[in-house]
Amino acid sequence: MIKFKLTFDKDAEQDWVNSLCQEGWAMTGFIAGFFTFTPCQPGEYIYQTDLLPGTGLRAENFASYTEFMEEAGVEVVQRWFRWVFLRKRAEDGPFEVYTDVDSQLQMYRRMRQMFLWVLALECLCSMGIWPGAIMYDSVFNRCVAAIFVMIVIALVRVIWRCTKIIQELERQK
Repeated sequence: MIKFKLTFDKDAEQDWVNSLCQEGWAMTGFIAGFFTFTPCQPGEYIYQTDLLPGTGLRAENFASYTEFMEEAGVEVVQRWFRWVFLRKRAEDGPFEVYTDVDSQLQMYRRMRQMFLWVLALECLCSMGIWPGAIMYDSVFNRCVAAIFVMIVIALVRVIWRCTKIIQELERQK
């Protein structure tokens, strides 16, 4: 089964994948919002998502990360740029990638930094669209501009959410 879900919220995405697993659907792949699922025993796996350290969309040390996870009994289901989907058999007990505040802070800071980078790239790429959207009465130009505005709003929301989570985690320290 293939499902489409585009979200910039790591936690909501992770909860959604886990809820489908509870219904008997194991995630086996992901690319650009398209998730692939195969039948499984309901609740067979626990899924976690992670954002690897790196610059922009490039991940660092993926081979050693994968090796570390496999040694811990965790399967790397899919990697898409720096985004990684992980799973562990539920029968093996609870599964959380980040159990302490400091590592959670680092992960959410990485997320915020990556989305700031994507926002800057998005704004740069949209520079050529605005003159056409303003000067010409074209439905196409205005639709493209509206799509860029919606993407910018979504990116600002995820950056704001990451900032709020970071602030809350810093209070817990």
